[in-house]
Amino acid sequence: MCGILGLIHKDAQACWPDLSATTLATLAHRGPDSTGVLSDAHIQFGHTRLSIIDLTSAGHQPMTYAQGRYTVTYNGEIYNYLELRAELEALGEAFASHSDTEVLLAAYRVWGEACVQRFIGPFAFAIWDNLTRKAFLARDRCGEKPLFYSVNDSTLAFASELKGLLPLLEHTPALNPKAVDMYLHYQYVPEPLTLLQGVHKLAAGHTLTLAVDQWQIKPVQYWSVEQASNTVVAPPQNMAKADILSAIQTGLEEAVKLTLRSDVPVGIALSGGVDSGAIAALAQKNYPEPMHAFCVGYPGRPPYDEREQARGLAESLGMIVHEVELPVEQFVEFFPTLVEIMDEPIADPAAFGHYSVPRAAADQGIKVLLSGVGGDELFWGYPYVKQAVQLNQLALQHPTLSWLASWFTAPGVQTFLLKVAHYPHVHPVIKRAADTLQKLSDPHQPKDQLFYYLLHPEFAGPYAFKSQLYGPTMASLASDNAFEPTDIGLRAAAQVPAAVIRLLFETWLTSNCLSLGDRVSMGVGVETRMPFLDANLIGLVMALRTRYPDDQLGQKVWLREALQGVLPAEVLARPKAGFQPPVNEWLSGVVKRYADALVGGHLQQAGILAAERVSDICTTLPQQGYTGLFLAYKLVLLELWYQKVVMQ
Repeated sequence: MCGILGLIHKDAQACWPDLSATTLATLAHRGPDSTGVLSDAHIQFGHTRLSIIDLTSAGHQPMTYAQGRYTVTYNGEIYNYLELRAELEALGEAFASHSDTEVLLAAYRVWGEACVQRFIGPFAFAIWDNLTRKAFLARDRCGEKPLFYSVNDSTLAFASELKGLLPLLEHTPALNPKAVDMYLHYQYVPEPLTLLQGVHKLAAGHTLTLAVDQWQIKPVQYWSVEQASNTVVAPPQNMAKADILSAIQTGLEEAVKLTLRSDVPVGIALSGGVDSGAIAALAQKNYPEPMHAFCVGYPGRPPYDEREQARGLAESLGMIVHEVELPVEQFVEFFPTLVEIMDEPIADPAAFGHYSVPRAAADQGIKVLLSGVGGDELFWGYPYVKQAVQLNQLALQHPTLSWLASWFTAPGVQTFLLKVAHYPHVHPVIKRAADTLQKLSDPHQPKDQLFYYLLHPEFAGPYAFKSQLYGPTMASLASDNAFEPTDIGLRAAAQVPAAVIRLLFETWLTSNCLSLGDRVSMGVGVETRMPFLDANLIGLVMALRTRYPDDQLGQKVWLREALQGVLPAEVLARPKAGFQPPVNEWLSGVVKRYADALVGGHLQQAGILAAERVSDICTTLPQQGYTGLFLAYKLVLLELWYQKVVMQ
């Protein structure tokens, strides 16, 4: 993995000056091993390298190919580069290095823009064709690697992070009110938006082409998890359950094998759960020496501390175990630095834990870390996601329910239904009916969308406070602004499961989990790899469930049963715990320590927050239950982010 940045100019000059060392230094953490620049009549490309494959100077970037016709700056890993190299050599391509970068260039030369369909692994790159005077930018299917860009009438600027992009722009962009509103609901900014006007993320599974003669860009989607079943051979009818489980186990093991390809040591981030446990067991089985495993815990070993379970599994596999303990005061003290490392404001309370694991790996000389991220997203790990499938199918199959629900939108009725749904002494059948009616009648839900994010336990919280806190800049927002990222239209009942998985992938997975994971690991020069996001494995699972639906089977049933014999029975039976830091203590500590930054801060000056209510955010809002505390935390994080990243 690496850092990339560059400029593409509409108007040519003999040779643009090289990007400065100061500019490259903004991404030095992503590539501590070497830097490179290349400038020509239309381009200025820069690269900071983290050497993983072909550690020699032959892998140096920016790299050229075909007598200088093609130039690339590339961040990522093409795990199947050996297979692609053999195929390309058979087609007459010659190679001067053993790097996957050169394979990427040759693939583009032979297959053009369709080359991305052949790549397995995370990537973000920009290729310049000096003959056609065309730039081609691309990002991997799930969005493991970031790519920000901004374009005006004469220049396209791009970079792996905002910290690298902002110095390339003529002016500091203003905050985007729509994105700020979404951030306060989601705890992250859903792509392709960013918090800055005129700055975009190239969305996961998209490419972008720019010909300087026409100077028009339009991102094009080449992959979606909803359509991933179309990329593999359809499973046979009447497939035995044992064959389904065997196919999943084999697909996961093949994915793990690919992620083990590295010329540097590989470790693993390990909890006590099924997902990381599966990766650990399959990785150690296929790795020639004991792997290093890293797990997180908390002082006093509270019930949610999983170090004991993680150590037990790791030692049974013959791994070398490293424990990381996270005191509350350490998190609060480190918070401003963490905000800068994250590059975007991602208010996931687990961020510090996710940073601490690659930090520990880096201290042990481990440059590649395997992760179980993606298992929950692919195998129904979240209750609200399964509930979304059930609710949408219920509404589609029984239209009368939706008509009935239209009579229950009044605030008083909504409050009554919520009380009935949560009152402990009401009969379970009545509680379920009240809960269903409340969700179907929620007045915030757009009528032309699938029910989805309102089912998330924290999404609706900001509605109770926004009207009191927002300043004049936020006054023109549409009432359904927060739902724009999930506006993919309605689906037939049989199509709902795949559509809901798509909503999960394109919001939470990409913009929270993968964005956070990339920044905190690359912030310490460690590459994180996620076998569950292997394109072939995803295609296999999505194809299997088109014929053998699994959304009603229970939480991660396919995965747990496929791993019998791979993981101990007690691990497979363990309920999902997730990463559980001492949330209230962490958030309260941050708000208490840093909330004063909001007084007279940029959010107030920009009219995002009402000036007369800023003091309430610092004092009374954190006392309004967890919803108020979390909202205050998000605002403090946002203010510090603007100071640390935008005003660098």
